[in-house]
Amino acid sequence: MSLGRSLRALRKNKGLTLAQLAEQVESYVGNLSRIERDAAKPSLDLLYRITQALDYRLADVFLLAESEESNTRQTALNAVFISLLEQDQELLLEFAKLLQSRAHKNLNQVQVELNSMPSENQAGNGKISTTDLKKHETRRIR
Repeated sequence: MSLGRSLRALRKNKGLTLAQLAEQVESYVGNLSRIERDAAKPSLDLLYRITQALDYRLADVFLLAESEESNTRQTALNAVFISLLEQDQELLLEFAKLLQSRAHKNLNQVQVELNSMPSENQAGNGKISTTDLKKHETRRIR
């Protein structure tokens, strides 16, 4: 991803218009628009003011710009991630690892405990029918 597209994604993530950002960084809308379209390169001073206005570090902007991924969901996730507090970033990483392990878990490794399934006696007490029990078992096995 280019520097300009990264800046655009971060600005949009922050919910700012070009006019609002231009005012905050004491620049012009047209100048920022050219930067976001990669028609112009910002000076280091302007880039620093932009990142400060967006509450990002220069390193984070360059990291996002260096990513080769053109996936907009990935870009949005990166933009949100770098805007989080460090402890929230750690929490998000742990959650992502949990989701990843769930996605890659082999179904043969899934075990169902016997006490998690209703017994035939429970099925007869009006709470669940035998038909419902069989449907439940079929869904759990799949």
